[in-house]
Amino acid sequence: MHWTAAYPGVSNHQRSKRLRIQGAPPGSGTRIFAISDLHVDFPVNMRWVESVDRHCHQQDVLIVAGDVSDDLTRLGYALGKLRERFDRLFFVPGNHELWVRRCGSRDSLEKFQRIMELCRRLDVTTEPQQIVNSGNDDAVWVVPLLSWYVTPGEGADGLYLPKPGESTNLINWADNYFVRWPDTTHDKRPADLFLRLNEPHLSARSYAPAVSFSHFLPRVDLMLRNAHERLRLGPEPPDLHPEFNFSRVAGCTGIDTQLRHIGALVHIYGHQHRNRWRDIDGVLYVSNCLGYPSDPSSEQADRRGLWQVWGDSER
Repeated sequence: MHWTAAYPGVSNHQRSKRLRIQGAPPGSGTRIFAISDLHVDFPVNMRWVESVDRHCHQQDVLIVAGDVSDDLTRLGYALGKLRERFDRLFFVPGNHELWVRRCGSRDSLEKFQRIMELCRRLDVTTEPQQIVNSGNDDAVWVVPLLSWYVTPGEGADGLYLPKPGESTNLINWADNYFVRWPDTTHDKRPADLFLRLNEPHLSARSYAPAVSFSHFLPRVDLMLRNAHERLRLGPEPPDLHPEFNFSRVAGCTGIDTQLRHIGALVHIYGHQHRNRWRDIDGVLYVSNCLGYPSDPSSEQADRRGLWQVWGDSER
């Protein structure tokens, strides 16, 4: 099963954006694959990581768009296993990584710094890097975008959509208990802190073409499945938590502003545990979440697959 996305003004080689399932035979040329929300605290998900083929991706790149584990030992183990299997591994933290319930960090920003240091030790890439296709010398930039969400009370640049019967206190939202910001940020929005960390990379050079990725959603219109995705992926799963409005903690529009500033052709994200493959105004938005074992079965159709988002379709 695959879909092709076309982009005006882009070369025929760059138009070849394919969804493929992990395990394609090795060959010439570099491919970029994407996944998010590995949640390896679940043993079945950790076994999935360990089962990724050790040989067929040695020329390939993998993007992991956050939410692997809040436990630094498990995070390091899972990223290390994936790093062994790919030529290059890219990662940005999600909200789970910044939980401080069992890590010894004073706050979530200190935890963030520890995660960045862990990635450096493991040779996991957290900054923009150009990937040259070994098959034909074409190149693409992979650009990680750090991010957080904007809640309705923090401003209009969040992704809030009203929902009948919703609760406003988010009493069951774990970030309210496990994320801790330092006192010096009490008058600053966490989303702005992370977006500002991206700015030196955004202005440093021209990225063309580019694949960007974040953990959080960049647009409100990605919240619900469209007709094309319903046809390809099935209907939107039933709402098992009608009182919880995910859009309150989904992401922010600043992510989309940044990815369009660099001219990204593809953007990978996660967080919602809802799979997407959608072209909006020249950008292909892809969400491929491993998710929780308890997620609706309609979201688990590709649980065993990495999605290819860049590279030669012929390979």
